Amino acid sequence: MRKRNVMTSKTRASMNNRRRLLLKRLHQKVMSRRQQFQQQEMFDDMAEAC
Repeated sequence: MRKRNVMTSKTRASMNNRRRLLLKRLHQKVMSRRQQFQQQEMFDDMAEAC
């Protein structure tokens, strides 16, 4: 039996979409972590200045 190209293109598209969503979620985690770290650094600097 021959493999149909239509199905492979659909699964490839869905896999790319899933990977894109995972990357987006991971990037949001990284950005929130970075922001939290920057805020902590700012508070530490302010505490040292006082």
